[in-house]
Amino acid sequence: MGLGAFAWIGDTPLGFWVGTSSVIWPLLECIHFASLCVLVGSVLVIDLRLIGFYRDRCAALVQTLIRLSLIAFAVNFLTGVLFFSGNTPKFVDNSALELKLVLIALAGLNALYFKLRLSHIVHSEEVTWDSIGVGYVSLILWTGVIVCGRMITFYAS
Repeated sequence: MGLGAFAWIGDTPLGFWVGTSSVIWPLLECIHFASLCVLVGSVLVIDLRLIGFYRDRCAALVQTLIRLSLIAFAVNFLTGVLFFSGNTPKFVDNSALELKLVLIALAGLNALYFKLRLSHIVHSEEVTWDSIGVGYVSLILWTGVIVCGRMITFYAS
């Protein structure tokens, strides 16, 4: 895949600011981790409902969790871009980051499938093989995202 085409971002004032500040990087780490907890926690509740651990009608809860997870995803995306800009040599050609991005894209497609084909389930007590599959795939993908995120440091150039 290669992220070399984005290496220029490290030469921007933003990249310099993030890379040279002794405060910004640790602050970004805290924000990134906290929003990841909100994102994965929200997704976990939705996935457990899809799998069948909680069968009650919960449309309002799921809609709230979806909004919360989208906000948390946006925060993680922003902090991730800032990380990349602050230390591009660590992230360019980093196979763990590349795999993480692929897993995030697959999780997005899985979520889109849920939205287009299965969102009616939250209005009922129904659990289908389709919903079970989407729930387990989501859990596996987000677990992979977390593991790959942690592995980025070990695969740094």
